[in-house]
Amino acid sequence: MDKQKKSIMDRVMDFTTKISGPLGRFANTDIISSVVSGLVSAMPIIMIGSIFLILYVLGSPDIGTSGKPLIGFLAPLAAKFAWMNSLTMNMMSLYCAISIPYHYAQKKKMNTLTCSMLGLATFLIFTINGYDEAGGISVASFSASGLFVCIVTSIVGVQILKFFLDRNITIKMPDSVPPNIGNAFGALLPYATVFSLAWIIRTILDFDMVTWLNTLLEPIITSSDSLWMAMLVTFVCLLLWSVGLHGDNMFLALFTPFGLTWVDQNASVLANGASNVDLPNILAGLGNTGLLRLTIWTAAVWPLLLLMLISKKKQFRTIGVTALVPGIFTIVEPVIYGLPIALNPYLMIPFILSGTISTGVGYLLMSTSFIGKFYAVVPWATPPFLLGPLGTGDIKTALIPIISFAIGLVIYLPFWKVYNQSLDVEEEQKAEEAASVEMIQANEA
Repeated sequence: MDKQKKSIMDRVMDFTTKISGPLGRFANTDIISSVVSGLVSAMPIIMIGSIFLILYVLGSPDIGTSGKPLIGFLAPLAAKFAWMNSLTMNMMSLYCAISIPYHYAQKKKMNTLTCSMLGLATFLIFTINGYDEAGGISVASFSASGLFVCIVTSIVGVQILKFFLDRNITIKMPDSVPPNIGNAFGALLPYATVFSLAWIIRTILDFDMVTWLNTLLEPIITSSDSLWMAMLVTFVCLLLWSVGLHGDNMFLALFTPFGLTWVDQNASVLANGASNVDLPNILAGLGNTGLLRLTIWTAAVWPLLLLMLISKKKQFRTIGVTALVPGIFTIVEPVIYGLPIALNPYLMIPFILSGTISTGVGYLLMSTSFIGKFYAVVPWATPPFLLGPLGTGDIKTALIPIISFAIGLVIYLPFWKVYNQSLDVEEEQKAEEAASVEMIQANEA
């Protein structure tokens, strides 16, 4: 039996080692880590925009079927709330055009301000082609629809700038010129090159990369919002956590561009009068917030908190009390590394199974017309029973953490019993060894 268990664990460890190496290297590349950091930097703006969107929903009579606002005194400000959301959440690509080049410049040890200015200007040139019929400029690409183009222009622009600087293809000023002025003139040639390329592609060739890239990626983005994708992402994330690796940073964060795009689409549909249960994307917010924040830790960690708190073993009760408050806010490291779950042959399997199965159940529930879908970005550390209602405007989403907790508890119970029995055997063996040592010492004395 022990050999069989060891064999299973060895296979799990071998598989995890195989995927964790490439995943870790991919997530830590300069480009990917810069993109993720840039998106995280824009999170405060996006979250504030989400708050104003929630206020709009509460004050708008156009949301839902009642014809009346949920909170009457907010009704006169509903349109102004929507405008504030447009200036923040709906312009996320514009803000990321500053933050992504900034972080990429840090990785490349370049001037961050120079690269941020380059990224912003290149994105504007690359996405705007003259005035529209109303005499203004279209800002549609400033939303999540332009996020992938923003990533491309940010990385390529900084790479071209680095090419010029590494080869000293710059305008050199005398040493007496202040460094800030020298840097400005030194950036003229690479700036001119990047801007000219962007202008030729967008204006002269009339190539709309935003439309082209979104059309190209649409099948991938659409197919990614599925039951099996939700469960696969959860499985890999928890598998990495189970061997001590940070699954959220290494794997889940890679889906942030998709999650933000889906949130933006849901918010736009909602603003046009749709109900929160009729929004198109179930995995909106993936990578930062959304459905997986309601299911994973409420199933994979919360049951263990309960089992530790009611345990007869003092060490478990101590860990449970210590980890309870962080755990409510889904800060799970104290349990994963303190119990531990990581590399624990008795708890790894239920840890992975509970989160994966509860995510599947949660996806099926949210895919119905009974529970609303996410249209706002809520901070990831918000307790799940609050995160759902705040992000979806539907209090019924609080049922998902409850159901997930029940699923996790049922899965954990038999494994927890076996784990405790193994600890009892270890304690008995240690007690017998200690007694033997004392007897030997007594005989020698």
